[in-house]
Amino acid sequence: MALDEIKNNEVIELVNKYLAEQDNDKALSAVNKLLDRDPSSDQAWLYLGIVNRRMGRLEVAIKSFETAIELNNTLIEAWGLLTITFLDKGKLEKAKETMKNATEQNPTDEKIKFYQNNLIRVYEKFGPFF
Repeated sequence: MALDEIKNNEVIELVNKYLAEQDNDKALSAVNKLLDRDPSSDQAWLYLGIVNRRMGRLEVAIKSFETAIELNNTLIEAWGLLTITFLDKGKLEKAKETMKNATEQNPTDEKIKFYQNNLIRVYEKFGPFF
């Protein structure tokens, strides 16, 4: 494992710690430092979306999740969080389109199939859950 990759993994662990502690400001700072060093990190973009989502910055979160997916279209968490964020904004059709795209790009992934069949339905029945 290259030194840069080890450093990136250490920052990702730190971001996870801050997220678990609900310290969004520190998580945001750490993610931004990681993106400054490695803008191609799909995990960093995913975490940037999560932090911004928690901070109520839904448009920034959407763009972050979309970037994560562009970098790695198998990143299931980004597909799911992008869908939920569209639902939070009242964009049901966009959420459905996202799940359709996720399934088309990952036709054998069972988690995506589960998300497509259940995520929007559960959200509509019970409301926001993340």
